[in-house]
Amino acid sequence: MEMIPDNLWNEIKNAIPKKKHSIGRPNSDARRVLSGVFFVMETGVQWRNLPRCYGPPSTVHGRFMKWVRCGVFDKIMQIARTKYQNQPEQYKFWYAIDTSHTKAPLANYGGRNPTDRGRHGVKKVLITDRIGAPLAATVAPSNVHDSKLLKPALRALGLRATNPSLLLTADSAFDARELRKFCIERGIILIATKNTRRGKSIDRSRPKGREIIEQTFGHFAWYRGLKICWNKTAESFLAYLQFAASLRLFRLIGVFG
Repeated sequence: MEMIPDNLWNEIKNAIPKKKHSIGRPNSDARRVLSGVFFVMETGVQWRNLPRCYGPPSTVHGRFMKWVRCGVFDKIMQIARTKYQNQPEQYKFWYAIDTSHTKAPLANYGGRNPTDRGRHGVKKVLITDRIGAPLAATVAPSNVHDSKLLKPALRALGLRATNPSLLLTADSAFDARELRKFCIERGIILIATKNTRRGKSIDRSRPKGREIIEQTFGHFAWYRGLKICWNKTAESFLAYLQFAASLRLFRLIGVFG
């Protein structure tokens, strides 16, 4: 049984709520439950097939959903992001945003994927820095246009500067005057690939370095729970994505091997 290592557990244990009273059945060990959640996310196994060493599958799943509703995985990602950003010599002035489609046969919030013959799917949305560290994550149905996902992603990041000194690179789906204005109001300069549909003479040059975010999506593809979305709710799939992003951040600073 692989457990959450000591150094990682010490960083995130305070994000997990403790039982406030002694009435009723005592909670199972939170570290063991979180290890079970990690096992399901990493292997993509069905909850009912979770090895018993992590506890009864129904108990582990029940605690996971309780943590999702309490915002535990959002808190874990905030801890990881703060820890990462407090490291010296980090890339704090260049960011990239992009999306990636995922098949979602059971998702009650999914949409028809225009890039996969209209099959049911969802989008993963990430904002990364210059070395691919995932600093913000959101999810959306596959039939939602990318341009509508920039605002919620920036809100998830909580990024704001007093002067336009931060760069956010994006592909042509984000080439919109409204989005540039939204970013400027928050001290961010949006540099998006020009959309050639507005004219054939438009220069299609791409911002340099955007391939880094594709590598981050590639890292997440190793988690089978993210490669195909079997979650029925957006909140539970977002929890997976936030947990994976947090582990990536902790790995970059040497907390998680």
